[in-house]
Amino acid sequence: MHTLLSDFTLVGAGSLGTVLGRSLVKLGLRLDQIVVRQQQSAQKMLLELEQGKIVELKSWKGTDSPLVIIAILDDQLEDLSELLAKSGNWEGKTVLHTSGVHNNEVLRPFANKGAFTGSFHPLQTFVGTEERAAFRGITVGVEGDPTAVVTARQLADALLAEAVEISSENKSLYHAAAVLAGNAAITLLSVSEEIWEKAAGSRSGFTAAMGPLLKTSVQNSLVYGPSRALTGPIERGDVGTLKEHFVAIAARLPHLLALYGSIATETVHLAVRSGRLPADKAVELLDVISNYVLGEATSE
Repeated sequence: MHTLLSDFTLVGAGSLGTVLGRSLVKLGLRLDQIVVRQQQSAQKMLLELEQGKIVELKSWKGTDSPLVIIAILDDQLEDLSELLAKSGNWEGKTVLHTSGVHNNEVLRPFANKGAFTGSFHPLQTFVGTEERAAFRGITVGVEGDPTAVVTARQLADALLAEAVEISSENKSLYHAAAVLAGNAAITLLSVSEEIWEKAAGSRSGFTAAMGPLLKTSVQNSLVYGPSRALTGPIERGDVGTLKEHFVAIAARLPHLLALYGSIATETVHLAVRSGRLPADKAVELLDVISNYVLGEATSE
């Protein structure tokens, strides 16, 4: 393994930091420091890994590690980077953060001291109990200056993950796509469950009823692509069915009208791109969406 990956310092002991630290130690890297605001948050990790030492942020004096990984909340990165970079020698070190939305510019204080900076963002959710296999086969978004990207790729390769390089200017777009695929999909399921409750009188039975449909739809999308996988009334150009949906939602769940309208609009666009929805039907469907959504907005 490249000497740059011989040992590392980890900043943050949350779910991702814990899993990443555990995985890198099992790969043979030596953990030097776990830097946290309070020692309690890292005690469990220290006991498990049996190496490294806990350093509270207020006592931070720098590190000799050639690699520093910062795994903290996105909104804390800028201030913490300013604070951490004040101490120690950063010349030739590599500093990576795990934020999905930020690019390496948020690590500018380290770069100004001679460090190579970049980001290493696993496209997966973690609860902190996962083992090294948690990274196997997932995508990791890497970004930053060339030396940092090389290190980030090495980490991904060692973890059996697939590194995808993202340009710094597109990092926020990359993260928006990830949020829609992960978090927003869960939110949409919650909305579907809410509508189901109105229709069936209870949320019980939702998972059993929608589970097979959801699994097949997602699997088809992953295998064939969204354009080929799309089915349903909009893809068929069923204007009357779409009207019925809007009438029901406006009457029973009016707070979801704008959301349903937005999703329906994008579904029309997808159906047109698939080549299965004629342009004249698309115009009819979009007129229905506009009339109901704008009509509801006007009445408020």
